[in-house]
Amino acid sequence: MLPIDGMWIDMNEPASFCTGSCGSNRPMNEEPTPPWLSTAPHRFINKTNRMLVPPYAINNHELELSDKTVETTAIHATGVTEYHVHNLYGHMESRATRDFLLAYRRNQRPFILSRSTFAGSGALVSHWTGDNMASWADLHVSIASVFDFGIFGIPMVGADICGFYGNTTEELCARWMELGAFYPFSRSHNAKGLAPQEPYRWASVAKATRRALRVRYALLAYMYSAYQDSVEHGWPVARPLVFEFPSSQFASNDKQMLIGSSILVSPVLTQGARSVDAVFPTGRWYDWYTHAHINGHNANVTLDAPLEHINVHIRGGSIVPTQRPEMTTRQVRQNDYELVVATSANGTATGQLYVDDGESFDTQHKWIDFSYDARVLYVAPRSGTMHVERAVTSLVLLGVVGAHTVSVNGVRVDCSTVVTPNSVVVTGLNIDLNTKSRIVVS
Repeated sequence: MLPIDGMWIDMNEPASFCTGSCGSNRPMNEEPTPPWLSTAPHRFINKTNRMLVPPYAINNHELELSDKTVETTAIHATGVTEYHVHNLYGHMESRATRDFLLAYRRNQRPFILSRSTFAGSGALVSHWTGDNMASWADLHVSIASVFDFGIFGIPMVGADICGFYGNTTEELCARWMELGAFYPFSRSHNAKGLAPQEPYRWASVAKATRRALRVRYALLAYMYSAYQDSVEHGWPVARPLVFEFPSSQFASNDKQMLIGSSILVSPVLTQGARSVDAVFPTGRWYDWYTHAHINGHNANVTLDAPLEHINVHIRGGSIVPTQRPEMTTRQVRQNDYELVVATSANGTATGQLYVDDGESFDTQHKWIDFSYDARVLYVAPRSGTMHVERAVTSLVLLGVVGAHTVSVNGVRVDCSTVVTPNSVVVTGLNIDLNTKSRIVVS
């Protein structure tokens, strides 16, 4: 058996590079003989056929509905006209592909990436937003596109990083790799015959990519928990600010992206810019890299943004589980946890972690809740029977002033505590995530 973990199904709108008989002028019920003349003159446009030229305008440059796709007047084996079921083609191919992989790799979750989707496809496949351009405009619009599909119920979604059509530039690719590192589905991809755009082609892009991906891989446990939230509640993983802060003030913000409820990404979307104006809702927001905090007041703050840097902030009041980044997701999962406790203005924080085997359908699982108040961290398994192998071995406390001793369940532990102007870092712990724990930092 071939070791197939998943499948990528493309061009499944379905796409076609010619219209009707592909220039052969043969009857529509005959398959044209290759070579197909995709550059043949367009056929006569029958404007009286509403299945080819409907009574509404389509905002693209094609002349009829059948352009670049299968004939919309085609009749399926069941007698259904393609016009009426066209948008289901990719969805049904997704279902057939998933059924195959489930039979081929029983009890193994398949990864399927589909370009064409429909309502309900998120239960079957992941999605990317199709052929975009290597342009600053498409870098910007990719954020809204990812938001859209998250709301459509397809949480694993992303755009072609650095652009599909057109030759990217060093600066554009660096900025896009930074943002794309936080797409739920993160992939660089471009068309045949265009300039290569692997990050290592430019030193600056490689540096920007490594920096951003270190953050992504540190956050894999947090993001995985957000995916499970999506499964259970339908919440998108990549979210607009208005999703968490329902105010008209944030409704038009398509220049920043929340990952889950706690991680705010503020990318540079303008050529030549070395700073970015980012809006911070009311509350504390901690810089991912320096741990310095900003007191948000629903207003813009100008942030430094050198070419190799993307601004990432942690929402005050959050507890974010992280792991040491590695070269593969499997290696990351073997590392112990570090909890980043980003306190709110009143000194509290909450968070959660979801753990399962990452591969099978009948896996055991465990949900674990975290809460922090008055210098006490509580760890409480919520549900599930899975035994979590990895322990919490370090804490990063943000917004906490001074700390010298740590006790776990009333017993003082021998650990290392480093106090900086912006954080308290505690290492050398061994907190079991399978039982309740009360950790006092004083």
